[in-house]
Amino acid sequence: MRFDRLRAIVATDDGGPVPRRGAQGLWRRTALLVRHPVTWVVVASFAVYATYSVSRWRQYLPAGYDLGIFDQAVRAYSEFRAPTVPLKGIDFNVLGDHFHPIIAVLAPLYWLWDDPRALLVAQAALIAVSAIPVWHFARRRWTGHIATALSVAYVLGWPLQGMADFDFHEIAFGVPLLAWAIDALDRRRDVELAVAAGLLLLVREDMGVVVLVLGLLRVLARKPRWPGWVTAAVGVVVFVLLVEVVIPAFAGTGYQYWEYPVLGSGPGDAIRTMLTHPWSVIQNFFVPGTKSVTMLVLLAPLLLLPLASPITLVALPILAERFLSDRDLLWTTEFHYNAPIWAILFFGAMDGLFRIQAHVIPARARAGTVRAVVGVLVAVPLAAMLPLAGNSAALFPLARLTTGAAWTLGGHIADQAAAVASVPPGTCVAADDRLAAHLTRTNRVTVPGVPAPTPDYVLLDRSQPEPGNPYPVEKWRDPTTQQAYSAAIAAGFRVIGTYGDVVVLRGPAAQGATAACGPAAP
Repeated sequence: MRFDRLRAIVATDDGGPVPRRGAQGLWRRTALLVRHPVTWVVVASFAVYATYSVSRWRQYLPAGYDLGIFDQAVRAYSEFRAPTVPLKGIDFNVLGDHFHPIIAVLAPLYWLWDDPRALLVAQAALIAVSAIPVWHFARRRWTGHIATALSVAYVLGWPLQGMADFDFHEIAFGVPLLAWAIDALDRRRDVELAVAAGLLLLVREDMGVVVLVLGLLRVLARKPRWPGWVTAAVGVVVFVLLVEVVIPAFAGTGYQYWEYPVLGSGPGDAIRTMLTHPWSVIQNFFVPGTKSVTMLVLLAPLLLLPLASPITLVALPILAERFLSDRDLLWTTEFHYNAPIWAILFFGAMDGLFRIQAHVIPARARAGTVRAVVGVLVAVPLAAMLPLAGNSAALFPLARLTTGAAWTLGGHIADQAAAVASVPPGTCVAADDRLAAHLTRTNRVTVPGVPAPTPDYVLLDRSQPEPGNPYPVEKWRDPTTQQAYSAAIAAGFRVIGTYGDVVVLRGPAAQGATAACGPAAP
């Protein structure tokens, strides 16, 4: 029986078995891989996302926060140094910000191509490969055509587009790992679930609570229960250790992202508040209305189908982390925050559709209903990306590829490029956030307002009200562009180049290239 099953798994489309050894077997397997529909989904989505990300680089859209930060961190890993990031401060170890050692696996890319664009291309690959578990999850329920269509709908989801539209972020690793974990849970593969959960714990500290929920779902799924209990316990323990011990040890201070006045001063207070004042917590989850709008925009393209699946519970910790925070930028549809939630909700939508199909829809109408639903899931993002879709690029930024906006290089971009080119390599630079990522490959770079040694050069873009991170959470606050310019002049800097709105100033103590001002400087 097992041998027959193996033969069925490796059989070609015409029913012939694939040789398991030798050159013939290798060629047959390669041919099957090339012909597999999910391969084309992965390749096409990678090409689209990589092209879009590189187009943003050419237009000076990626910023120091966050592409420059991760470029400095991964470059440090590639040189076997601690991941110190000048853009965050003097001797700032980025593991004291968020715990994401998984980004170190990208270090070999810098041995081949020492450039921040390597991270953009890597992120495109992470998005693309996350479609593989989606396809297999769908294929176990429906035909190959339906599975392929669902994979396309998934990779075109607006939250994945939003992540690609916001530079690079460690959460890009969480997307395929969450997809793998949910698929492993569905396939009853405990070892794979454990590996995926373990890797999630290296993505970011908050993934510990996500692993807790994955473990609890495993407990409810089947016997034996102990693998689920172990997974859940590990998630909780790792989360507490990272937030209370590991991250503060690297930062030298407390965990700076606990910003939940509605819950209390720490995880212990949060648990007590949830137990004693649950209604207050629920109310704050949906109010103000921005949070409810974001929830609706997440669920509406999926036709509310995730609400019919327990898989959706995996998204609750991430949603609670965002919506119970007092940082309003976490409540919106912008940035990268919605990408891991989309991965979870899409699996929930597929599972919800299958449950509704099996228990609600009459047998004679099931096939047609599924085709209609899948057609809508695919049509919505495709229609939003058409040139006639109006302002859809705000939510579906890949539309910039079809409207031509991604290919436009205006005069201000030429001015930015000229200003960056005027800065000698190996010098210390304080640059506008929009320019910083283009200098981290050759210089020690920070932004005005962040503690740093006196720079050799200051680059300011007067078209921007602030030169630094527009969403700071650190103790210092960014100066305005005019304040930064006035402070530089008062310190003896002089203007050596004006390129449209971009001004380049040279410091009185600038001495040319030094090791302390190279890209490897802490």
